[in-house]
Amino acid sequence: MRVLAAALALLVLAAAGLVLGGLLANRAPLLDPPGLATRLRVYLTTHVAETSQSPTLPELTTPEYAVPVEDLLAAVEAALASLGWEWRRAPDSGDYQAVVTTPVWRFRDDVSARVTDAGPGRSRLDVRSASRVGRGDLGANARHVIDLSAEVRRWLMTGADSSAMGHGAASGRE
Repeated sequence: MRVLAAALALLVLAAAGLVLGGLLANRAPLLDPPGLATRLRVYLTTHVAETSQSPTLPELTTPEYAVPVEDLLAAVEAALASLGWEWRRAPDSGDYQAVVTTPVWRFRDDVSARVTDAGPGRSRLDVRSASRVGRGDLGANARHVIDLSAEVRRWLMTGADSSAMGHGAASGRE
């Protein structure tokens, strides 16, 4: 009986270590609002993260930019290329599809991004990331959304022209 209890305890510790390792590898902001309990519930029970106007996690708020659609399209393409994700842009639209391979278990997650007009000189970026397998993603999909949004912001802040950002056919991925 003692051997069984010890084996079970070891199994529980190993599972907890895998979960903790996944959360750490995904750089999950566990202590940020809305708090540890809410974040653990989300990261352990969902396999989709997407931007919206009133998300559970504040970093998933749909970003709006004070740039025209064309500039945001160029920044999204540059960001996708910079992140090293496999991606393509749907012809004649602001829709992108990308595939991200997770670092720990090498799962492939699907990321979609859509650039839309938000008024004169403004644009919006909607992003959705979903795991192909599993029920809980340990924060991987939220991390994909965060990383893409941060990289887009970085490209917009550099003021690089669209040719430097791999805009259009120069990216070779349309």
